[in-house]
Amino acid sequence: MKAKMVIGVVVIVGALIYLMVSGFRDSSVYYMTVSELSGQKPEVINEGLRVSGYVDPQSIAWNAEKIELDFTLFEGSDSLRVHYKGVIPDQLADAQGVLAEGKLTADGRLEATRLMLKCPSKYEAKLDEKPGAGSTQ
Repeated sequence: MKAKMVIGVVVIVGALIYLMVSGFRDSSVYYMTVSELSGQKPEVINEGLRVSGYVDPQSIAWNAEKIELDFTLFEGSDSLRVHYKGVIPDQLADAQGVLAEGKLTADGRLEATRLMLKCPSKYEAKLDEKPGAGSTQ
């Protein structure tokens, strides 16, 4: 009886450890810039990635019928084509930086599942201003 219980506990603990490790591996993503990615493309195909760069405003192609977005991220002379299915972020063309999360395809395009934009600096307070400056009481 005790042997069956020990075996059962070992099997359950082993299964839980396997699920935790495989879930962690599947959800882990690499963070890199467009320039860093350009030298590692073959090694990271079909891997989870977060790639930061700047949007080329002339490259933005929005398909409203399919709700698909194509654009190019760049950093210096390096660039990366990005394909995203979902609603276009309001200030994509004005963004100072974009973090695109997804997987790199064999043809070198990022299939993004999530886009995060850095807001333009016009929304940030100037360093010499104090919070609440200019408000009247």
